[in-house]
Amino acid sequence: MSEPREIILEGRGLTRRYTTDSGQTLTACKEVDIELARGRTLGIVGESGCGKSTLLRMLTQLERPDEGRLFFRGGDITALKGEALRRNRRHIQMVFQDPNSAFFARIKAGRAITEPIRNFEKLSARQLREKQAELLRLVQLPEEFADRYPHSMSGGQRQRLGLARALALDPEILICDEATSALDVSVQERIIELLVAIQKRRRISIIFVCHDLALVQSLSHQVMVMYLGGVVEVLPGDEVWDKAVHPYSQALLHSVFAVDMDFDQPLNTLQGEVPSPLNMPRGCSFHTRCPKCMERCRDERPILRRLSPNHQVACHLFD
Repeated sequence: MSEPREIILEGRGLTRRYTTDSGQTLTACKEVDIELARGRTLGIVGESGCGKSTLLRMLTQLERPDEGRLFFRGGDITALKGEALRRNRRHIQMVFQDPNSAFFARIKAGRAITEPIRNFEKLSARQLREKQAELLRLVQLPEEFADRYPHSMSGGQRQRLGLARALALDPEILICDEATSALDVSVQERIIELLVAIQKRRRISIIFVCHDLALVQSLSHQVMVMYLGGVVEVLPGDEVWDKAVHPYSQALLHSVFAVDMDFDQPLNTLQGEVPSPLNMPRGCSFHTRCPKCMERCRDERPILRRLSPNHQVACHLFD
């Protein structure tokens, strides 16, 4: 029997709405449940506009949910304010998507990656130099890079700097928001290998957000598929190719190109556009594009149901 995993971050019913200039209500995330275990990686995948970035802003407490609760180490942190909120943020750090705009051009790399430490701790100049050297070694960059400006480095080197800065406060959770999408494929692979090595060394928990389902499942212990602000499927990363059953998950899998694929076979492309979150369809949010749509799908919104202990799907086909 496998040992029970410690849930370090948990969201229940997280919902976020925005009001447009015309007075309309845009629901970016709707009743999202999320669990992140210590030392594990949760991958989140979905098309642009599915609510991934909004969910991350709630998890990092840059925004407060309109409904739902957020828990860290079992304690409710949804309503934290002031100094308590600031102090709690050191436990959850983010690596941003674009390494080119993540750093101020006139600040050298060494100061940039130790800036979070200056915000929380009082260290001597010698201690800061030791810490910046340690962080650069951790992300496999030469220590002399501390005296260079980020704009003089490659995209992969800048993203390693972003990772070093996120790790400066020894966080328990690292959130990677499309952290490899702006990099070449070969550089992506090295960054992923570095993330896995750091996770094993520090037992850090990771949330990895990406459009690429193949990349997400390759390093994630658990994968969560989002569509139009909601979760449609959750399953173990090593079961995605064989056991993903939601029609949207299947469509994402069919969109993955591989060198050994049969190019004589027609591509099963997903037809239609994602509906506007300002005008959400009734029933299942995916029914307007789903090849297996039934009459029930147009009227009744499916809820997440368990197919197995670690596999959930929101689809009427699997009631």
